[in-house]
Amino acid sequence: MATRYYSRSRQKSELALEAETLLIRHPNLSEQELARLIEILPNLPILDMGLMTADDRLAEKLATFHRHHGDKLRAPVSALMWFLAFPIIAATGALWWILG
Repeated sequence: MATRYYSRSRQKSELALEAETLLIRHPNLSEQELARLIEILPNLPILDMGLMTADDRLAEKLATFHRHHGDKLRAPVSALMWFLAFPIIAATGALWWILG
């Protein structure tokens, strides 16, 4: 019986490709490119960020970028709202069930 090989990797998102292109050129970025990179990084899927961190040619660039501009990176507000809303809804439901 023949064994089939299926690749588990997926294509990188357009945002990840754009972020990689900008990171490779960092610190030689214009103000607009730097602003775009600061805008992109918090919105990258965690898998793309993990793959960039694991990539030897990008890991050092990413670390340097975080050292210089990490204070400007902000998590998206919508992600934080969902992160906080889920435990609150679950706790409220549990209390309602227990006390009801």
